[in-house]
Amino acid sequence: MKRLLTVILCISSATAIAQQRLSLGDAIAKALAYNFDIRIANVAAEQAARNNTLGNAGFAPDINANAGLTTGSANTRIEFADGRVQEVANAASLGYNGSVSLGWTLFDGGRMFLNKQLLNTQEAIANAQLKERVQAVVSQTIQAYAAAVLQKQQGIAIDTALILAKTRMLLSRVKFETGASAKVDYLQARVDYNTRQSDSLSREAQQVASLATLNILMGEDADKLYELDEDLQLNTLLQPTDKNRLQQLSPSLLVAKQNAEASALNAKIANTFMLPTLGVNGAYSYSRTQSQAGFALFNQSYGPSGSANLSVPLFRGGNIRRQAKVASLQATRDQLLYDWQNTELSRQYRTAWRNYEMALAAYKLEQENIGYAKENLDIQKARFRVGIANTLETREAENSYVLALQRLYNAAFNLKVSETRVLELEGNLVK
Repeated sequence: MKRLLTVILCISSATAIAQQRLSLGDAIAKALAYNFDIRIANVAAEQAARNNTLGNAGFAPDINANAGLTTGSANTRIEFADGRVQEVANAASLGYNGSVSLGWTLFDGGRMFLNKQLLNTQEAIANAQLKERVQAVVSQTIQAYAAAVLQKQQGIAIDTALILAKTRMLLSRVKFETGASAKVDYLQARVDYNTRQSDSLSREAQQVASLATLNILMGEDADKLYELDEDLQLNTLLQPTDKNRLQQLSPSLLVAKQNAEASALNAKIANTFMLPTLGVNGAYSYSRTQSQAGFALFNQSYGPSGSANLSVPLFRGGNIRRQAKVASLQATRDQLLYDWQNTELSRQYRTAWRNYEMALAAYKLEQENIGYAKENLDIQKARFRVGIANTLETREAENSYVLALQRLYNAAFNLKVSETRVLELEGNLVK
């Protein structure tokens, strides 16, 4: 086991030298550039922007150009009423035509204006969803990075415990060999040392899993390894945001609000189908045909034409009113969802802020406690060397210090997660 741990530590040290260093800022930058969720949301925002045009809303006319050519050959026989007979073999015919047409809806119950408002709202929704996705991915990246750093810090704690256990094991062996203490003290120290070796191996596996999660968020290969920072920058000076400002900053609440606005516009659009529609059509066309047989050997026409059309819906099986009612109910539902999400956001923010306050208090307490644990360990180690303290007292001091170190690292991780959650709800992770 000792040789195996030595090999693993050597490999880890050599790999760390070759690994690329990754700071938290670098991880966030990679996630913003390559995360699949963000890229998908960005494409959706671009689609919404491309769709937001006057033509798509129905303001612009439809203009089309058409052209055609027909030709053929046929054997014909025609008998006229006056007794004449026309018979032509392989009579050729040729015809071609062209036209430019325009169709324009002048009045549709205001639907085109509502459509444009809806397209504006849909573009705003897509942009808000992109911002919401960015905030969520950055939050996940920070938490994943913090989890990976925590595993690295836990490795420091385990390595510290390993060194302490090894030192105690060596001292216990010397005391046992010189007859100063019983063999059980040495055996217990050996068991503790082996236990710490096992903990180190387990921590290595957890470190790899944490890095894999981080890599997926950054759009990287899950097996890629990085050298991370040993400490996290913690914000201990956050101030709570008031409720009204929180409603303006939260991306998720903005999405819900705009969804409600879009549903209200859809309800108005559904009502416009009960109103008449007025449109005009115009065209300029040219047609020419010629044939070697038949009643008309040559025919040519060209010129403009136009028409106006008024369509009044009288009865369509009650579907127009049904669709309008369904759209109205959907608008009511989305408004209720917005009101609920507004309340839920306030609850989540209060919880997140309370967790932040508790995490900050715990972190400060553990910062103070680690000093006491270190001082106690130093005293017990000195007492053990001179034979005043026994193995159990020294072992307890070692465990207390390692546990205090682990609690400090956990407190820092919890504070970072709580801080990130508060900033995510405020929409302040990415400006």
